[in-house]
Amino acid sequence: MNLTSFRNDHKLSERTEQNGRAVDPKDIFNTFLQKKRVFKNKEVLSSSFIPEMILHRDTEIEELANILAPSLLLERISNVLVYGFSGTGKSLVTKHVAHNLGSTALEKGASVLPVYINCRLENNDSEYRLLSNLCAFFGVKVPVSGLSVNLLYQKFTDAIDREDKYVILIIDEIEKLIQNAGDGVLYSLLRLNESLKHAKISIIGISNNINLKASLDQRVKSSLSPVEIVFKPYNALEIADILQVRARDAFYEHAVGDTVINKCAALTAQEHGDIRKAINMLRVAGELAQQNGRAEISESDIDKADGILEQNITEEMVKSMTKQGKCVLFSIILVSKNKRLGNVYTGEVYDAYLKLSSKYGLKALTFRRVSELIADMDYNSLIKSRVRSNGRYGRTRELNLAFASDMLPKIEGMLNNDLG
Repeated sequence: MNLTSFRNDHKLSERTEQNGRAVDPKDIFNTFLQKKRVFKNKEVLSSSFIPEMILHRDTEIEELANILAPSLLLERISNVLVYGFSGTGKSLVTKHVAHNLGSTALEKGASVLPVYINCRLENNDSEYRLLSNLCAFFGVKVPVSGLSVNLLYQKFTDAIDREDKYVILIIDEIEKLIQNAGDGVLYSLLRLNESLKHAKISIIGISNNINLKASLDQRVKSSLSPVEIVFKPYNALEIADILQVRARDAFYEHAVGDTVINKCAALTAQEHGDIRKAINMLRVAGELAQQNGRAEISESDIDKADGILEQNITEEMVKSMTKQGKCVLFSIILVSKNKRLGNVYTGEVYDAYLKLSSKYGLKALTFRRVSELIADMDYNSLIKSRVRSNGRYGRTRELNLAFASDMLPKIEGMLNNDLG
């Protein structure tokens, strides 16, 4: 629809009925423009914003930089696995160090090239797509499909092996790649070093799963032999420090008081110290204050923002799950509903899963694999689980849904639509 169409059709929107009266969007827009403003620079609170100064991560920055430094002399460096809960600064710190490594290499004439890949984005969770994107990064065009994976590896090798060069592959959310393509892709990438005559490859994997290394095949673990860097969650004081700096640049003066900052920090620290959630909470609270014509954020705005984000995060997690993961979660929900939201057990869930997977045409996974998917949901706070000892009768795992019961109908509808 072109601009003229929007102008000609505005009368149609004016006739829209709501609560018995016509609604004119222009009235809403004009009212908004007349309200008191809270935000000075809202982009400071966006997920894509990169701060000039990274607080409370000096140790991790120093450790990673020391590992990567020898690459400037084209000396072999260790592979690295970076672990931590969501929002602990893993990606931010790794990209920050990699950016500085790249700029230093440029200044010194060293051929070091950090390449960042996010496996949740651009379908990088398949081996073919990952390799085709890597080829494209080095100027080699390949079709969306149709080539063998071996040929893609050869094209990638040819592209990087034209000169002495150190390629550092930063694979963010690496667990997504392993989950969908298997850990063999890591083995294949690392084995390329054996056929490279001039170039070298090392891998930095970033993961929320602290048990990732233990889940790898022994051959992959041996080839990877990673140095592990663990990012601990931010505590309340650290979160408050970071929020103070962001708030100073994002809001007008006096829009955010210390009590609001401290409450936001305390709520976030009670969970996993996810700084992204804290920043988003502050942003949503600011939007709520502005919508209500107030120039100052209140503590009640923080409470409301917390509830809104909790719902949004849960929905996004469910959307990002594989079909098998959704089928397992749906099984937990159905068993839980039959028990009136009481405790359910892994065996009951597996029985329900077998029926659902057959209904939706999915290949049935083993009990062990379903248990691993349940552990992932526990890790991501979609469910809560605890092991209960039954004495000489062994142990059982009790499961409960971790999200609010009023979200249940919407989540159930999403799963039904996605699986059906």
